[in-house]
Amino acid sequence: METNRRITRSDSAINLPDYQKIPSIFNRIIKGNEGGGTMQSGVCLRVLLLAAFTVTITAQKPAPEVFTLTVPNGPILTRLNASVTLPCELSPLFNVEPLEVRWYRSENSNSPALLYKDHKIQEAPVDPRYRGRVSLTGGLERGNVSLTLERVTLEDRGEYVCHVSNERWYEKANVYLSMNVTGSAPVLSVASGGGGQVNVTCSSEGWSPQPKLTWRNKEGTEIKNEQVLFTSDSQGLLSVSSWLLYSPSDSDWLSCTISLSEEEKRESRVLPHKPGAWKEAFIVTLVLSLLLLCALSTVVCILLKHRDQIKLEQSKSETKKLFKVTENSQEKQPVKDGINLQDWRQVKGFQENITMNEKTAHSAIRVTQEGKTAQYINENMKSSDRRHPHVLANQSFESEQHYWEVKVRDETFAKAVGDCRKLSWYVGVARDNADRTSTVPVTAHYGFWILSYEEGKGFHVNTDPLTSEPVREDLSVVGVFLDCDKHSLSFYNVDTESHIYTFCNLVTSYSFCPVFSPGQHDLHPITILNEN
Repeated sequence: METNRRITRSDSAINLPDYQKIPSIFNRIIKGNEGGGTMQSGVCLRVLLLAAFTVTITAQKPAPEVFTLTVPNGPILTRLNASVTLPCELSPLFNVEPLEVRWYRSENSNSPALLYKDHKIQEAPVDPRYRGRVSLTGGLERGNVSLTLERVTLEDRGEYVCHVSNERWYEKANVYLSMNVTGSAPVLSVASGGGGQVNVTCSSEGWSPQPKLTWRNKEGTEIKNEQVLFTSDSQGLLSVSSWLLYSPSDSDWLSCTISLSEEEKRESRVLPHKPGAWKEAFIVTLVLSLLLLCALSTVVCILLKHRDQIKLEQSKSETKKLFKVTENSQEKQPVKDGINLQDWRQVKGFQENITMNEKTAHSAIRVTQEGKTAQYINENMKSSDRRHPHVLANQSFESEQHYWEVKVRDETFAKAVGDCRKLSWYVGVARDNADRTSTVPVTAHYGFWILSYEEGKGFHVNTDPLTSEPVREDLSVVGVFLDCDKHSLSFYNVDTESHIYTFCNLVTSYSFCPVFSPGQHDLHPITILNEN
């Protein structure tokens, strides 16, 4: 604590009322009142005058010319991300609201953590690291200038100075903030030490302040060892390591405990075998592991082969069905319980008024025209948005039949911007609970059934594996027909009024929601066409 300093100035004397004259003043007022008033008004007047003089005397009572600060002798302990109070109190106790209170780090007095002056906490100059995290919570009117620090960080550790001053005197005292940070669990390793002994190493990192490392055997007896090394990282956290030569039996185990206190400690154990036994155990374990790995590999290969065989048979079955549909399309159109999936005019009768839900849109997609148009805007991209670049509809369906049309190629817009190419898009349906994060692929397995286009790769439906569809590049309007009752989803080329592809067996206990993506390579929008 530094020496106190007195600030000298020419003080004018403080003139207080002559208290000896107060009784005579009372008597004059009382006598005057007795001449023309009641006893009750006289008593009231006495009370009022007494209160007035008492307030005047109290208000004009000066603060002491000299004061000291009381702070803890030892460090203040706290934890990471906790709140902590650094105590500082004046002696004698008096109202310090008119004084200046400054809290700062001992190495940075020009940029305080908190500055109280002119009856309020000042916004500047203050250290920006403490903005919004510090306050005076002790009660200035009671002479308590303690500092409360919220959300404590590792950088907050160290020495703080409590500085209080007025025009005549100042005092300052130091308070040290220490933080208990519990490090990682000890990592134990065993190596041959020669002569039938083993060298056991224990290491851990991320401690503050310096912890204690203790070795114990299975009986709990401490093993004395002075081979302990501490190192510090860039944040001032300590790493500790120790090594021990030990002559164990096959049933002995060792424990390594690193602690700050009885409540703040980490412990690990190891069973250090003799070198020969350790090698034999390692070889046996390695052989068994290899045998188990070979057995698992064989089982996996058999299962994969069986799965591929099932997929091949399903693919052949679906191909036969498609060929059968194609062969009979000219003579007798295929009918699915009264609905001819090849007849675009028939499914168009189920057209719905679909709109996009802007709240579900990726941050790089702008939804306009009352939820009818979606456009990729790269400037809106948020790095924190991990969703797929699409938007869902406001409507969802779990029964009956529904049809809608999407314009995926707008010649008018292309001429306006001077670029006729639409580089990518996709449309279809998604399960209403489908995971939309970009780490999950847009496949039927994860609840997406779509028709997509990408320049240079053409049109695909997201089967597993992808199925390429022979559609003309100048496709401008896609028709989508969802039959919830029969679990099918069909796509149509509205330009040529022809069928493109049908997903079958869309079995789920959840609702289906239309999904739209304008792609993420160009500014060309996609638009839901109004119901005719």
